[in-house]
Amino acid sequence: MPTQLIRNPVNPEQLMLLQQVFDETCTEHGIDKASPDGEALAFILVNSLQKGSADKEQLEALAGALIQTR
Repeated sequence: MPTQLIRNPVNPEQLMLLQQVFDETCTEHGIDKASPDGEALAFILVNSLQKGSADKEQLEALAGALIQTR
């Protein structure tokens, strides 16, 4: 039986938070939002928020760590 991942829906406030962190990270690091790197960043941020990382500082730290590894 496959393991089911629990993901919470994103509410409007969280969506605004995600957009802010995504926009700031892309601008700060010169990432084209429509590029594979931008899409991967967006995907990871959304998944992280759905799994419980709903704090701006946590999301920013995650984004920073991802940028370091690319």
